[in-house]
Amino acid sequence: MIFRMRAWNIVRHFLLAVGLVALSLFLLLIVSFLGLDLAYAGHVFRGVYVQGIPIGGLSREEALEKLRSELDLEALSRDLVLEFDGNIWPLPLYEIDAYVDLEETVDRAVAASRQIPFYRRWANRAAFRGLERDIGLVVRYDARRLDEFLSELESTVDRPPLDAEIRLEGKRLIFQRSRDGWDLDANLARESILKALASPDRVVRLQIEVTKPQVSDDQVGKVIVVDKTNHRLTLYNNMEVERQYPVAVGMPSWPTPTGTFKIVTKERNPTWVNPGTSWAANMPPYIPPGPGNPLGTCALGTSAPGVFIHGTYSSWSIGYSVSHGCIRMYIRDAEDLFERVQIGTPVLIY
Repeated sequence: MIFRMRAWNIVRHFLLAVGLVALSLFLLLIVSFLGLDLAYAGHVFRGVYVQGIPIGGLSREEALEKLRSELDLEALSRDLVLEFDGNIWPLPLYEIDAYVDLEETVDRAVAASRQIPFYRRWANRAAFRGLERDIGLVVRYDARRLDEFLSELESTVDRPPLDAEIRLEGKRLIFQRSRDGWDLDANLARESILKALASPDRVVRLQIEVTKPQVSDDQVGKVIVVDKTNHRLTLYNNMEVERQYPVAVGMPSWPTPTGTFKIVTKERNPTWVNPGTSWAANMPPYIPPGPGNPLGTCALGTSAPGVFIHGTYSSWSIGYSVSHGCIRMYIRDAEDLFERVQIGTPVLIY
């Protein structure tokens, strides 16, 4: 019995000694890691990078010096250029008070290890593992001025789509090419600008939603344009000149009307019918096809009442304002135009 008690006392004292040793080792380990934490409090943790530049294990000042020597600070101080589809918009850094703050960048790198639990930090040190984290450059800028710039950019960039057309505005001919509509996403533009401010690549490629027009340049079709001042008829095909012809137009007392019309009839070898107006009072009720016909060999009736585009045997009149409102052409030119147009073709007279 006494032997058993002595044996138990020995075992108990042994276990107590082992526990004390283990506790001492554990406390020593904790103190060691706390000491390491305190010793490296002003250093960057292993495995920390700034734009791919390793600064782990360096003190704050050493990390600053390394970044100053290895970053392309000249490029980072250049102004930005915003680009889309060959168009550019400059963004000077002073306009938004933008600059790279290296000191704050390093401070964040130093503080990176404090963002993970202490036991993970200790485990990493024990296993000689780094954080493997890249700290982005800290960029300072004036948010209000950036918003103002983006608002102005949006008003400059945004535009509706334009359909291609040839039209009259009053007595002025408008030749409008088609144009895509643009819609700038200001939020995406802000993100791209902030990303570019921290990159040596100073080109910001904008993301703009493009809306296609309903009528492109190659969908306009044919349009007849009559310039009364210069006595010229131009046939356009998809915004390009297909043919031009000299013409005669109405005299001052019987002017050719100005406006937008269209071809409503096509007649080969037409019969001229007396319109019953004063200038035709002494003419027959009608004149059949032939050399004496006032309409020549081809006539295009327009939606302007009584106005035809036609050939004439009075070739001397071409180039003058001598008709009774109709648009006269040389016989060969009228026949050529006749074959090139259809009913419904727009006719613009100005």
